[in-house]
Amino acid sequence: MEEVNAPVASTYPRAELIANSQAIFGVMPEVVIGALHGNNAEELTVVEVKKAIEDFLKRKVS
Repeated sequence: MEEVNAPVASTYPRAELIANSQAIFGVMPEVVIGALHGNNAEELTVVEVKKAIEDFLKRKVS
């Protein structure tokens, strides 16, 4: 039986994702910085950051 490898998502340096936040995610760099607060990963996928941004923007302000 042949094993099929799932495609591996590319990772990008945190600083590059923040610098290009408007082109990639349509948000200001500050939003990406806030969304990634507490996440110490130096390299992330676009999907991971998009999810973090969505969660960050849906968070209730207390």
